[in-house]
Amino acid sequence: MQWLGLRDFAQTQPDAELYPAYTEQLASDALEETIRFIASIFQEDRPLTELIDADYAYVTQRLAEHYGLPYSSADEWQRVAIEPDMTQERGGILTMVSTLTKSSYPRRTSPVLRGRWILEDILGSRVPPPPPNVPALEEAEHAEKELILREKLELHRQKPECASCHDRMDPLGFGLENYDAIGRWRSEENGLRLDTRGVLPSGEAFEGPGELKRLLLSRKDEFQKHVVRKLVGFALGRELNKFDDCIIDHSLERLNEEQGAAAILEEILLSYPFQHRYFH
Repeated sequence: MQWLGLRDFAQTQPDAELYPAYTEQLASDALEETIRFIASIFQEDRPLTELIDADYAYVTQRLAEHYGLPYSSADEWQRVAIEPDMTQERGGILTMVSTLTKSSYPRRTSPVLRGRWILEDILGSRVPPPPPNVPALEEAEHAEKELILREKLELHRQKPECASCHDRMDPLGFGLENYDAIGRWRSEENGLRLDTRGVLPSGEAFEGPGELKRLLLSRKDEFQKHVVRKLVGFALGRELNKFDDCIIDHSLERLNEEQGAAAILEEILLSYPFQHRYFH
């Protein structure tokens, strides 16, 4: 939960008038879903890349209805298969209620917040804070017409002081615009078809969450290294230093050889720094 920025998820409150379907029970299920899903990757020794794209999900009846997934068991929680025609919409941490709601504003989605979350928390890329005296997006005005969100962001990126970061963040966030502020699938907003295309500064182009996930998997080395660094830092309970690189490197080597995520935990737990760690 620290890694994904969800430690304070219980305080996330979408606007009750706009999103009456978002209840305390749904929020509780959403957080538990994320925990169960990530835990299963390590407990079942599955590929770490399934965190990005999986063909299964852990759901309650509430979540299944929210996602449009099947639910037939009498058990409160069950693992359900995501059919191939649904894997564009669901599967992995990018498509969950918890992460999608946390990276939205109370009354609308935010490609900026979602794009920044992908860059920082998924790929481990640092995004500097916005420069001072730059007005918030909501304050941007256009004299001719009411602009849709994507057009507002394009105006925002025309400012040189904003472009360097927004050119990296916004396209990634556009890939998740098929999800509303509480993670429900949609193809339109206010009667207009959503434009979920994104083009990165590298020239890489994609459209929608399915292609976004494939793009992130093409950068799996960045993703896996970031996750391993987070795990090592959490296990040692301190900031990492250059002497910890050996644990990270060995973990990544085994991960590439064996595929299963449990190898990371074994490398960490048997490492000298972990077995000789101390606490003040």
